[in-house]
Amino acid sequence: MRKKYLYVLICFLVSTLATANAANRTITGVVISGEDNEPLIGASVYVNADDLKKAGVSQTSLGTITDMDGKFSISIPEKVTRLHCSYIGFEEQNIVLQAGKDTYRIVLQASSHTLGDVVVTGYQELERRKLTAAIAKVDVTDGMVGAAKSIDQALAGQVAGVAVTTTSGAPGAPARIRIRGTASLNGTQDPLWVLDGIPLEGTDIPEINKDNDNDIVNMSQSSIAGLSPNDIESITILKDAAATAIYGARAANGVIVVTTKRGKTGKPVINFNTKLTYTPNLNTSRLNLLNSEEKVDLELQLLKEARFDILWGLTDPIPVFPEKGKVAAIMKQYNLIDIYKEQGWNGLTPEAQNAINKLKTINTDWNDILFRDAFTQEYNFSISGGSEKVTYYNSLGYVKENGNVPGVSMSRFNLTSKTSYQINKILKIGMSIFANRRKNNTFMTDTYGLINPIYYSRIANPYFAPFDEQGNYLYDYDVVRSNETDEKQGFNIFEERANTNKESVTTAINSIFDVQLRFNDQWKVYSQIGVQWDQLSQEEYAGINSYNIRNIRENNKYWKDGVQTYLIPEGGMLKTTNSTTSQLTWKIQGEYKNTFGDIHDIQIMAGSEIRKNWADNQASTGYGYDPKKLTFQNLIFKDEAQANDWNLKTKSYKENAFASFFANGSYTLMNRYTLGGSVRMDGSDLFGVDKKYRFLPIYSVSGLWRLSNESFIRQYKWVDNLALRLSYGLQGNIDKGTSPFLVGKYDNVNILPGYSEENIIINSAPNSKLRWEKTASYNLGIDFSVLNQAINLSVDYYYRKGTDLIGSKALALENGFTNMSINWASMENKGVEINLQTRNITTKNFSWYTTFNFAYNQNKVLKVLTDKSQVTPSLEGYPVGAIFALKTKGINPDTGQIYLENKEGKAVTVEELFRMTSNEDGLGTYQIGPSTEEQRDFYSYVGTSDAPYTGGFLNTFNYRNWELNLNFSYNFGAHVKTTPSYNVSDLDPGRNMNRDILDRWTPENTTGKFPALATYNYNPADYYLFSTRNDIYRSLDIWVKKLSFVRLQNIRLAYRVPSEWLHKLSIGGATVGLEARNLFVISSNYDNYMDPESMGNLYSTPVPKSITFNLSLNF
Repeated sequence: MRKKYLYVLICFLVSTLATANAANRTITGVVISGEDNEPLIGASVYVNADDLKKAGVSQTSLGTITDMDGKFSISIPEKVTRLHCSYIGFEEQNIVLQAGKDTYRIVLQASSHTLGDVVVTGYQELERRKLTAAIAKVDVTDGMVGAAKSIDQALAGQVAGVAVTTTSGAPGAPARIRIRGTASLNGTQDPLWVLDGIPLEGTDIPEINKDNDNDIVNMSQSSIAGLSPNDIESITILKDAAATAIYGARAANGVIVVTTKRGKTGKPVINFNTKLTYTPNLNTSRLNLLNSEEKVDLELQLLKEARFDILWGLTDPIPVFPEKGKVAAIMKQYNLIDIYKEQGWNGLTPEAQNAINKLKTINTDWNDILFRDAFTQEYNFSISGGSEKVTYYNSLGYVKENGNVPGVSMSRFNLTSKTSYQINKILKIGMSIFANRRKNNTFMTDTYGLINPIYYSRIANPYFAPFDEQGNYLYDYDVVRSNETDEKQGFNIFEERANTNKESVTTAINSIFDVQLRFNDQWKVYSQIGVQWDQLSQEEYAGINSYNIRNIRENNKYWKDGVQTYLIPEGGMLKTTNSTTSQLTWKIQGEYKNTFGDIHDIQIMAGSEIRKNWADNQASTGYGYDPKKLTFQNLIFKDEAQANDWNLKTKSYKENAFASFFANGSYTLMNRYTLGGSVRMDGSDLFGVDKKYRFLPIYSVSGLWRLSNESFIRQYKWVDNLALRLSYGLQGNIDKGTSPFLVGKYDNVNILPGYSEENIIINSAPNSKLRWEKTASYNLGIDFSVLNQAINLSVDYYYRKGTDLIGSKALALENGFTNMSINWASMENKGVEINLQTRNITTKNFSWYTTFNFAYNQNKVLKVLTDKSQVTPSLEGYPVGAIFALKTKGINPDTGQIYLENKEGKAVTVEELFRMTSNEDGLGTYQIGPSTEEQRDFYSYVGTSDAPYTGGFLNTFNYRNWELNLNFSYNFGAHVKTTPSYNVSDLDPGRNMNRDILDRWTPENTTGKFPALATYNYNPADYYLFSTRNDIYRSLDIWVKKLSFVRLQNIRLAYRVPSEWLHKLSIGGATVGLEARNLFVISSNYDNYMDPESMGNLYSTPVPKSITFNLSLNF
């Protein structure tokens, strides 16, 4: 019954050919599956152009599709002697018509690969039987996409070797994709995206910094963001050099080819679907935070311990945050801090005790008031069809996704129009327009990340209430590290959210014009012109009543002529950013293919491509902004030097040009042996200033041996397909951030108080020998199919070595520069990929299909420079995502200080490991330790941040009109360097913290799991290596967690409404479905975080759970 469900999809994917007007013979019949004798719905039954021509008919196409029962009826000219029948996932069959017989029963057999017989690479359509490369194809179905709002998110767990990481669950946040590991140190690490043959510009996804609040690296920064999955027919992923070499110096990270839906010949087909999604509120209980009673008791303990630090240059200890937190504020109010330190709780007055005890009864539910349930709505409408001369596909789409954080949302409007014109038998032209407008609303970034609700929920004290009984704002003075008496510095997150905003609006248009000259079945010339235009307009606003503005004003005031003056005028702040990215691409290519006597099969393609892109960015910041009058005020500078320090307007512009020449070809002998090859030469102003490095070739050679067509294998009837693939070639990558020219920027430097002088800061030295990065790629694969395609297995082994990678290298001082970026670094990737598809059960009413994929990748940096100021060891010999830490060896039971492990495996103190010694001068005693270079030996490799083992597990069950899909993804073996639960030397009592601090060593808890705080009683020198003491503590291996997880990506249940229920309503088909995403995740360890994929990031929104109702109709 699975085939009936495909009926809606087939209306998009299978040609709907027009019936001839003057037919002399009517052929009827039924098309069934050879697997289970079930009817195939939407199978194409047609007469090809050659047979029509032989019959003396001017038509170029004629056909129909089977109905809900697999039946068909087609009127054909009397002289037509043959019909063709095809269906996705099945071998095409030719039916020779017999005189006097008008009814036929057609049985189609499953093909060796259920993903189809033709693979689109962006330059060619290749028959799968001749593929020598590592290529994976995914048909974009409702079951595959589900409720995902972008195609990159839908790829999770779908393809072996394609690691998809969702680092944030915020609306519009992108997924990070890596194909066969990381291929570059400084260049882009994201794959190249290709839309209907045209490579897209601006698909690089910026890395999220886990140490700031920029959680929403939204999809406005990626040109794939505007593509609606509803308009996509299939995704083809090119992995090895044999597949990617044709794309030249941009394909070392792999290529993802997007093929969109197109119109089919036949009557108009109308499709409508809607998805309504409910996202329940977040659950912050996994953050493991202190409740009010625990937090109050902790503040009392810290005050009692009288924490002090001995700062460098001082002989007497000074207090650190002695009055932070509400407990300290109450004691200060009653002037009891010193008494409490001496006498403890009994020394406090009843009023103070009551006030402190009352704090324990207040437990603000920050989860409930900061976050919310969210709803998302999505609507898609399309109409497609055509005639012999014209085909069309038009669609509209709208999605509005609300986040669990109030005020955070993403909306997208899509318009797609594709038209193709068959001018005559030779000439065919087409035009495609993909337009979208998307808007992201979120919170603006601020210095401390306080406005980020995810982060604020971690640090907000549970006894603090943001509103009084009348609903007025109450202010938190502890989280901002300010003096409580300064009323201007109070922070309230709800006031801040009401007075600040960040909105990004992106308008994008991709236009593709193509011309095809098909002279005959052998010769074809094809040309495409692609125009891409993306414009981002972004506004960040902070009102006059926001903490952001108050903080800036208070931190930028000065005295002049005895008067305190504010640099920032009274009013709000408005920062606007306008960015435009555009690209023009033109390519032309010719193709020849022919088969000689069913023995020799040749396919040759050659062409050229010219591309130019532009990027224009402008940003301006204005203060004293009045949103009603739309006016600004000037800053009040103290002098010219201060004015030069404030750059309120910036502009950047760059353009790059590329010229390329390419060719590839394949030769197949007796459908057993195939030899293929590709070559491409790229020229660009990004490299090749030296003539020797212009148009360096990228190439590949590959071969295929189809053993199943050999006589010694054909005798085993249960073997359907057995083939070996082997390829070698070069892949290329461009580091757009590096230039062969001297790059500098204008600046101002203060030479005397109040005076400045313009200068130029050199950002990079010139390098005329700069060239693209190269990756040599080897691939060995085997494809195996048995038992009438009941089991399909593909296994690939690859080895990739990147050379000429751009990295910084030290130079002799006589060069005038200490270092420069040159092609000299190298790294390698090697791994195994397994893809297994099985047909487990097929009966008349029930079927069960499974797809399992697994990938292992081992990355190693072979050669790279270690910066002199870098404390951690060199990456040489380790993965590019290597994590280094100071190995611990338990806790000293007497002092609570951490023991570290030296190279001999012995337990030593920090002071002993770092060989710290005391020194004295006129200012007092201070500690000195080893140099930066010496410290590198103290660190040990503990793991890589990139999971070596990734994959997915998909199951599809069909029973009558019901279909159930379960999609799992998994990652094993990654490591995450988390933020310490608390800091022993810079603890802030004014903020809430993790419960781990309750299990720290104290004199009363000598078996504590975590180290003691650095106090006056316990010598803080162990954690004082000048300014690096915090870095030492943050670098302990106890904060590095091994991360492995299995996630249920989605479970989807769909029901195909029986056709007899729909005929009276003139509805061709209807499907209703219910889908749940991210219902659960099984993980080794992500304590103190809400989701394993956002682990280590204190600011990131976790991947949310959701339930989606789906309705699809076609007419």
